[in-house]
Amino acid sequence: MPPLGLQRLLTVTPLLLLIGSLASADAITGRVVDGNGVGVAGVDIDLISLGSGGNPHEANDGTDANGYFTTTCDAGVYEVRFYAPPPPTTTLLTGIVTPVVVTGTKNMGTIVLQTGVSVSGTAKNAANLPVGNVKVNAYNATTGVQYHVKANLTNAFGNFALALPDSTPLRLEVLTHLVPVQVLVPRELTLTTSGAMNLGDLALQTGFHVTGTVRTELGTAISGADVDVTDLATGATLFTPSDNTNSLGIFDVVVPAGTYDLDVTRPASLVLVSADVNSLSVSAATNVGILTMRNGVFLSGTVRDHRGLPVLAADVNVYEVSTGLSLALGSDNTNAAGFYAVVVPTTLIDVVFSPPGAHNVLNKDRHDNVSVTASMTLDGALPRRGPTSYFPATSTPPAPKPVFLPFSAGTQGSNGVPHVSGARATDGTLTLYVFGGRPLAQAELLLGRSERLFPALGTHLVRPELRLALRLDANGEARFQLPAPHATLSGLRAFAQLAVHDPEAELGLALSHVLALELP
Repeated sequence: MPPLGLQRLLTVTPLLLLIGSLASADAITGRVVDGNGVGVAGVDIDLISLGSGGNPHEANDGTDANGYFTTTCDAGVYEVRFYAPPPPTTTLLTGIVTPVVVTGTKNMGTIVLQTGVSVSGTAKNAANLPVGNVKVNAYNATTGVQYHVKANLTNAFGNFALALPDSTPLRLEVLTHLVPVQVLVPRELTLTTSGAMNLGDLALQTGFHVTGTVRTELGTAISGADVDVTDLATGATLFTPSDNTNSLGIFDVVVPAGTYDLDVTRPASLVLVSADVNSLSVSAATNVGILTMRNGVFLSGTVRDHRGLPVLAADVNVYEVSTGLSLALGSDNTNAAGFYAVVVPTTLIDVVFSPPGAHNVLNKDRHDNVSVTASMTLDGALPRRGPTSYFPATSTPPAPKPVFLPFSAGTQGSNGVPHVSGARATDGTLTLYVFGGRPLAQAELLLGRSERLFPALGTHLVRPELRLALRLDANGEARFQLPAPHATLSGLRAFAQLAVHDPEAELGLALSHVLALELP
């Protein structure tokens, strides 16, 4: 029997479906006030359905002159958002109450909106003319949480003003895809609020669409492949929102004139070698044609320093011997356990491990002419100083070492969530390593063949077919063995999630990302 908190977590969907299926003329009532208890007029109220059936029908979805509201809606479970009039009328932050169960008339009581500060600016093009319909989204730069605001499109004069928290690090996305006629490059800004801030003119460069189609070796379109564009002049990766391929395998990004490397990395569900276009010159709308992602295998392992300790954020670079070209790898830096996992072709490769931060060639660990015929492990050992460590050519993979089974991250959770990695021994047993949890906490590893988004919790959850109880050590870590995967879960793909009992976490549980286990 799973713990009570986990039971609540795993049974929330049937509850939501039951409540969401009820349909009647129901309502929410209450009053919206500011920090001084004064009613706020003109608050826009939105209900976001957390169950099935889509968003509800709403009526009277605003506050009166004294801040009171009676909003009729369908029965259901909702996240209720209270949008105050934007600056300069008010600088009140959006209030969010969730979950709210509506059956009959639900009195929400008094909703207090916190005071923020105005962050404003003006979008202008290369001709110094104002640009309307630019969308400005705001996120907490530390947590990644988006601040929900309305009226975040620039007006005909290019102006915008958002109410955001004071003394807070922010990341602003300045999105241009809704601007008619002009093709403008989107921007990303970081700042920390300190009272009301006017950012002045935000210059938007003239841009060009770079498009292409991504397919497998059999010609099948690849959906969800990620496109990264690197400026060769600066080495910086450009901000290219919505840069994943669609269901037809097509991508479309906007960049300024320049010369770029374009890398396309696999979606988590497919084991494919990244495709790239090097030294792409852009001075007009450009179609790079069809990019083919080859079938690949996993190269994984652990990078340690001269003391044998795992290295966080070590960089992994792979070169194909036949061409001498670097392979695009995507997320190729090691995690906190020193672990990395990349997809490479079955061929001869050179592998170079580099330490994080400033370094030179003497700090690297190089492995030349590694023969890859199947998924394999290759560990790195970074020298403290002296000549570059060197391993001679090998004709076969290092068979005595276990093959690491990489997990690919699903929807990202909050900071400090636990993580999972694993390794398979030659007898088929699976050793799992969990880390980053609450020290000495009780935990459960959930394994299943499916996972899904639970909007009520704002995260993905595994549908567990196997639960394994464990206790984390004083470092919040644990290591244990499973039988061969086929003995418990059929098929070549499974999902794992770690639930750590933590009284300081929501619902008393800290959840890892949903991790997709891809068997070689």
